[in-house]
Amino acid sequence: MHPQRPIAQKTLLVALSAGTLLALVPSALAQNQERRIERAVRQAEGPDYRLQIDPSLALNERSVIDVGGFTSLTGVWLDDSADNSRRLIQPEATLYGRAIVDGTHTFFARARARYRAYSEGDSFDGRGDRWDEPVVDRWWYEFDLASAVAANEGRQLDWNFNIRAGRQFVDWNAGLALSEQLYAVRPTFTYDGWTVEGLIGITPGDEGVTDFDASREDFNEDTERSFFGGTIRYTFPTSHEVYAYVLHMGDQNSGDRPRATIVPEPVEFDYDATYLGFGSNGSIGNSLRYVGEFVYQFGESMSDPLRGAQRSEDINAWAARGQLEWYLRDDWLTRVEFEVILASGDDDRLVTTDTVGGNLAGSNDKAFNSLGFVNTGLAFAPALSNIAVFRAGVATFPFRELDGFERFQLGADVLFHNKLDSDAPIEEPTTDDTHLGSEIDLYLNWRLTSDLSVVARYGVFFPGEAIATQTDARHFVFLGATLNF
Repeated sequence: MHPQRPIAQKTLLVALSAGTLLALVPSALAQNQERRIERAVRQAEGPDYRLQIDPSLALNERSVIDVGGFTSLTGVWLDDSADNSRRLIQPEATLYGRAIVDGTHTFFARARARYRAYSEGDSFDGRGDRWDEPVVDRWWYEFDLASAVAANEGRQLDWNFNIRAGRQFVDWNAGLALSEQLYAVRPTFTYDGWTVEGLIGITPGDEGVTDFDASREDFNEDTERSFFGGTIRYTFPTSHEVYAYVLHMGDQNSGDRPRATIVPEPVEFDYDATYLGFGSNGSIGNSLRYVGEFVYQFGESMSDPLRGAQRSEDINAWAARGQLEWYLRDDWLTRVEFEVILASGDDDRLVTTDTVGGNLAGSNDKAFNSLGFVNTGLAFAPALSNIAVFRAGVATFPFRELDGFERFQLGADVLFHNKLDSDAPIEEPTTDDTHLGSEIDLYLNWRLTSDLSVVARYGVFFPGEAIATQTDARHFVFLGATLNF
């Protein structure tokens, strides 16, 4: 706990905190919704498109041109932390093209037209109904040396070099430090169980990326952060994998203006951070899989402009994730999951993710922040900062023996949300209590045919004693249908 502040100062800080946070609640919700949608898009991009090469084939037989797409209609209904009910209807048409030349050179591009139609006054960011940008959101080229040698010389290499360059989704290891789309170059070298992967990239600076710092004026349409890093990993013959990485994030947003008009200008938004990570994943026996990662964050961030002149202060933060998946191997393909997500907080901040209302001058910044993404639930979805989330889930195909229902999946998650530091904030007003609340998430995935699928998601969050602004349950509903062609 902090030493007791004078009453007048404490009252002022509470007023500033509540006013700033309540003004940013819609943006914070938009941030989490957009990040979840982007993560789902990354998952939908599918498997590795490289082909196994038969060197006896002619060039035209070793080349593939694939064009396709899908159209979908989704609806989102949610209750936000200000007790507003919001509705979003979202039709979308997506086209993609993939060309594989000689099994070695892969070209990929994707364009989508997605329109967001809100009920009146329900836009997450206040801009109302609109088309999503950018239209062309993925394009990249990939070269694979081992495939080239196999195709042209008819021999197999015991090592490989692969490189992908373009606008792509980067999910860096377990996703704590980075899970976002970038203009990026990603070279990879593999040899005898060892893999070295590099990354040079920058955020596109358009609506495709939403920043973690919602106090900037253009946080959801113009984020400019660069990334440089590398991962070294070793895969054991038993399929256990261990890895370590370093990733530097440079901030090019320093010239931006604050969103809140009460903030004296200019404001420096420099947040330069480096992430050191260690992790492992693999299988224990035939039924248990695990994922574990710890990240230490250091660097420099600018202090809160609301409470004195800004200063550059040291970042000293961390995050961790551990997950177990148990496959029952029954007729229903049942899977049980347990996950823990931890991220440090800073008890002299007013907002855990922002510069305005951020770290107090003269102290280390202990709040973990990144462009990473992990599953923190549907209805609450707190930022990956000052949280301790515990999740237990189950998924199953209960009607595999019935015609038409073989690919009908049901699942449920139970989550318990807490603050890691009870005195530190999250991105909405809280008390000094620890328990943020509990949540139940239900989901349905049903592929009716090879081309038609429907999904449904429902989440309900029950606020705990740490939530200061609302005691009513928050609901989240997502319905969608997709037709591939």
